[in-house]
Amino acid sequence: MADEYMFDFGNVRRFPPFSMLFLASIFRTFREARPDALRRAKNYEKHEYAAHLGFFQSFGLDHGKSPGAAAGSDRYIPITEYCVAEIEREASDRFLETGDVIERKASELAEILTQQEVGPLQDTLTFSIREIIRNVVEHSESDTVYVCAQYWPQKEQVEVGIVDDGIGIHAALTRNPAHEGLTEDQALELALMPGISGNPLAGKGRNIWNNSGYGLYMTSRICRNGGNFLICSGGHGIDLTDETGKQKFRTDFHGTAIRLFINTKNMTSLSERLSEFTEQGRKAARLLDGANESRASKASQMLSRDFQIE
Repeated sequence: MADEYMFDFGNVRRFPPFSMLFLASIFRTFREARPDALRRAKNYEKHEYAAHLGFFQSFGLDHGKSPGAAAGSDRYIPITEYCVAEIEREASDRFLETGDVIERKASELAEILTQQEVGPLQDTLTFSIREIIRNVVEHSESDTVYVCAQYWPQKEQVEVGIVDDGIGIHAALTRNPAHEGLTEDQALELALMPGISGNPLAGKGRNIWNNSGYGLYMTSRICRNGGNFLICSGGHGIDLTDETGKQKFRTDFHGTAIRLFINTKNMTSLSERLSEFTEQGRKAARLLDGANESRASKASQMLSRDFQIE
């Protein structure tokens, strides 16, 4: 190990949302692991867009805006930090479920991206962002959730990055005795299957927000419809698309990083797709050891407006 490190951000000017969150988390981890090391940076001034979205400030480099300081507009969401304790406190103070608070935040983010209050894309983004943030809050033990996103209407593409610095998929999943003994690679693959959860009580209870182990499965199925779903945790990563199938790769990532890449060209009713995915998931769950075979929670099966009572 060296006493001094130089980080060169180079001349490439495009930092997509997921890349910014992923790199920022790596820098935070490095800073925590080597607090006494001297750190230098160069060429960061060339990346105005990343600086505007809060990239550099998110890992401690005093350049550009702070996370969340940029006014989310023009179809983007700057790097935004959500404190898990504040989400839980808001739910308690307002006599709400934590899922209700996360739903509202996800809807607000989706509205910034789409500039719409209703529509297939708004529904898809709200559902997907909500389910991933729920996973972070319920399983990761992370203090913070980081979100960044961009919508390119002319390209008919949306990218959403969601990252946490928590315990990772393997540690979260193997807390369930049914999944003890899994390797990191096995845990990551299994986490994407229906009915799989680190909570041994998944699928039990009548609360609409009850954990059921279907969040990652449902969201990955949505993204694979012309887009892709990428997840990194621990020493492994998986990239899923319907065209190329599953591609596995090695990584070294503390926490969990997820990239949702959605093709809006063939966007259809989300309610119909969720119903289809739920039924397919229930059939698959019956074949998986330790899976919740009964059902996905209402929240993971449908849009919030379909299960909330006015």
